[in-house]
This record gives sequence, structure tokens and C-alpha cells, in this order.
Amino acid sequence: MLRKLACALALSATVIAPAAAEELSVSTTVGFESRYLFRGVQFAETSFQPSISLGYGNFYGTAWLNLPIGDDDLVVTPGGEELDLVIGYSAPISEVVSFDVGVTYYTFPDLMSGFFDIYEEDGDGLGANTIEPYVGLAFDIPLSPSVYVYHDFMFDTTTIQGNASYSIPMSEKTSFDLGGYIGYVIDDTGGTDYIYGTASANVSYAISDNGSFYAGVRYGGSDIPGGSVIDDSIAGTTKSSAVWWGLGFSASF
Repeated sequence: MLRKLACALALSATVIAPAAAEELSVSTTVGFESRYLFRGVQFAETSFQPSISLGYGNFYGTAWLNLPIGDDDLVVTPGGEELDLVIGYSAPISEVVSFDVGVTYYTFPDLMSGFFDIYEEDGDGLGANTIEPYVGLAFDIPLSPSVYVYHDFMFDTTTIQGNASYSIPMSEKTSFDLGGYIGYVIDDTGGTDYIYGTASANVSYAISDNGSFYAGVRYGGSDIPGGSVIDDSIAGTTKSSAVWWGLGFSASF
């Protein structure tokens, strides 16, 4: 299964806040994860994950890259490389509610015969890329909850996902950050629907007003029959969930 059949963003499903003023903003993250799961399904083992986001007013765009550096056998797609491009618009509805709408273009360089090579169920079998629009609501209340709906037109899957996060200050520069999401994937073609989720805990240290390091652990998986996390690539066994770790650096300009 490709990413949508398993069915961004991410770290994957990340809420991108609108820029506060009509000026260009830039944020970057350079991350390393010991396992890459997307919506409960393992797509790669150890991976390098850089990203960059641009914002102007209420508009934003993001480019996110997954580069596996672990065992090539522990991937869903050959090589496991993935480039996701996101463009969206986010704006407040009230003092506590904002809406977010956009589209993600998922690409898999090792499977592409061309950058615009879209997956077609009845096509030549060469296309791998998919398009997924989304819409969501975010609430400026404790736990910063949000809910999103995604639909992939190539694989006919609809995903509903809820997110929450909470940060606990530990010192002037250090915080303990908790996050999690749970989602439900509906296969509109009549295939298997499933539930997935991930919880994370990071310690973040600010090295400046605009940059910080983070490191922590994650736990996630799904209720897909037989499991969706690779346990032993040689034996071909899987499991329903896993624990992994990650670290990285984030900065904004």
C-alpha cells in the first residue's frame, strides 16, 4: 500500500498557523526520526526529515522531505523517499476558532516516471503521486485542539483526524511538550477502514528567540488487521504499534 491507501501531513498532520502580519515569514525544521509512520503505517525506518514553510498573510506553503538512512528493507516504497508539497490558507473565524483549507501533493521520487505522474487505478501502473485536499478547524483553548478532514481522490480514501498538544515550561529556555492525534480512515472503495493514533513527548531547549532543539519519544500504530508496523523484514512479520524516538532543530525568520 502506498501512503494514501494506508491513509501529511504531518509529523505528519501538522497545523500551520497563519502569519500574523502581511509580510513573508520563513520557518524550517531539520529532524531525525528512528521510524517514520504515516497514519499508523510504517513507511520507513530511520529517516532524515527536513522541511521549510513560507507564509504571507493568511497563505502558506510547505515542502517536507523524508530521506531514509536506515535498512532499505524496512520501507513500504522502494528507497522510501518522499517529497510532500503543501499550499493552504488559514484565517480566524472568531477569537477562539480559525479555519484552515489547502491541498497536499504527495510525491515518491523512486517510483516516479515524472514529477506530475499521478496514480491511476486503471492506468499504466507507473504513477505513484497523489493529491489530497483538506479542511480543518483549530481552537485557541487549552490543549489547542483541532480537527481535520482529508480526501485523497486517487485512492478514494477519506480521513478524519483530531489533534491536541500541551506545553509545560520547565525553565526559562526549556519546556516539556506533549502532543497526540487520533484518526479514522474510510476506504470509499469498500476496503478496510481503520483507526490510527500517535502520542509524543519532547523536551525542547531554546537557543535563541527564533531557534530551538528538541528530542523525545513517540508511540503510535493502528488497528489494521495483522499490524502495519514492520517487525522483521526478513520474516515479513508486522505488529500493530511501536515506540520510536526523534530529535531535531527548528527555527523561524
